[in-house]
Amino acid sequence: MTKQPYSHILGIFLALLVQIYPLPAFACVEGLSWGMSLSNVEKHLGVSLVPVSKDSRSDIYEVSDFKMSGVPVINLRVQVPEQNGLKQLAYEMDYENMTEVLAGLRHRFGPPVGTSIEVKGESPQQQWVWHTGEDVITAIKREQSPFVLSYRPSLLDPSFL
Repeated sequence: MTKQPYSHILGIFLALLVQIYPLPAFACVEGLSWGMSLSNVEKHLGVSLVPVSKDSRSDIYEVSDFKMSGVPVINLRVQVPEQNGLKQLAYEMDYENMTEVLAGLRHRFGPPVGTSIEVKGESPQQQWVWHTGEDVITAIKREQSPFVLSYRPSLLDPSFL
């Protein structure tokens, strides 16, 4: 009977340790984190990002035709406000890579919430959504457009649900 209180104390200690020393949150790509500066994002990806708009107030940058983890990316766009750093990422890829990317996300984060949407006058689209606790990942497939993968930091703390 005396061993049981010690196991409870150990459990409480481990729970407090996890809360006091949380692991760093990785944004979508290993090594990136939400809030990173534009120069750090460029350095990590090994690319030079260019502003989407010539407007100097724009905080959206892009790079086209490069490979990320061996997967060809048609276009990568990032939103990096000067004050807040990396806020959102979106990739466009060919459909031939969609299955591998979706399978990798499912393996890493579990099954997504999936849905099909039909908008009157437009081609149907499929969406898959993962909530990782740190990120919200949305994958979108439309007939006439490239496969899109979007990442943003989560605004919701799932522990409150």
